[in-house]
Parts: sequence; C-alpha cells; structure tokens
Amino acid sequence: MRKGLKHLKKKKRNFLISIGSHVGTTLIPAIKNNLFEHCIAFEPSLDNFRLLSANVNINQIEKKITLLNMGLSDKTRKGYLKLFHPNNTGDFRVVKKAKNAEEIKLNILDNFTSKVNKNNSLIFMDAQGHEPEIFLGGRKTLKKKIPIIFELMPSLISKKAPDGLYHSIKHYQNLIDLRKNKILKMSRMNFFKIYNEYEKNKSSYTDIMVF
Repeated sequence: MRKGLKHLKKKKRNFLISIGSHVGTTLIPAIKNNLFEHCIAFEPSLDNFRLLSANVNINQIEKKITLLNMGLSDKTRKGYLKLFHPNNTGDFRVVKKAKNAEEIKLNILDNFTSKVNKNNSLIFMDAQGHEPEIFLGGRKTLKKKIPIIFELMPSLISKKAPDGLYHSIKHYQNLIDLRKNKILKMSRMNFFKIYNEYEKNKSSYTDIMVF
C-alpha cells in the first residue's frame, strides 16, 4: 500500500475501501498511520470478521471504520465461502454451494461508493480470485478511475476471466506490478505481459495497481 501511494499525487486520502479485510493487518496500520481518515471494510468470513472487529476495537479506531460482514460480487445474492487451507485463514474463496461451505451475503461495490472519487479514495482488494466478479459489480465505481490495488494470482482466476478483468480496468491510464514497481501505460499488451508472467508458475502472484 505504501509503495502504491507513493505514485499518487495526493498521498493522504479520505477513504480506504478494503475488500477482503481478513483480520485487519493492512487497514489498521493504514488508519493508525493517518494514511486515510476512514475505512469501509468488507470481510465475508464470520470468524475473520469477529477477529477484525476485536482488533479494530483493541486499537481504538472503531469510529474510523465501517465494518461490513459481507462479500462483494457481480450482483446482490446469497453466496458460499470455503476455506481451502486450514492453516491459512486468508484463503477463503467464494464457491458454488459445497460441503463445509459457509453461507454469506454478497453485495455490489457500487452500492457503497457514492461519496468516493479518484482523488479522495483508494480501493485495496484481496479476494482470492473473485476480483473479476467484484469489478463487474463496481462498473460505476471504476468509471471514476479510483486507484485500485488488487492481488493478481492467475491460478485462482478462471480461464475466461482475464479478458473480463482487463476490460474492467482498460480505461485507467497506468498500471504497475508492485513487485517490480515500474509504471506501464495501460494496454492489453502490458496487462497480459504481467498476467502471463505469473501464470507460468501456479503458485506465483503479485499486487497490481491501476490509476
């Protein structure tokens, strides 16, 4: 997040939109270090949400955080969440109804972003492969060109999704692979150059920023 903010003209922002907040390891330092005035935090896992709420209260920043126990997707509906690695509570994924899956609420990003714009906000997303669907539910939000940092792990994205993912963000001017920290002009060639590099290794991933 700090690396990404260095590339923006306005460093301090009013709103952090945290999608897949886990237990607060990113958003809590961001608020406590005054990088943002307020955070809207989405966490669909009930167990994670309880820990997130506790951590926010322990750090005495509850007045600066709006906590929402829900996931985001392409439409408002009921969904299911499954933990894929028992020792990694950050690896919950949205799935079709399955054994041992947790029933969750899914909403769309556009329902929560009426007050945000590209100069006052940053979207920080870690959704374990569900990013393309979240972008579809945030068409109006993305049209505002709000800077977004999102995890890109090709092995978690379905084969048809990369084109949709690119289509959702192609109107942005720049993109950065934050591992390499080099600004590239937004283009299909540059996006898929990054995507294909990490697709070669099934466990490989990076964080992308578009702005």
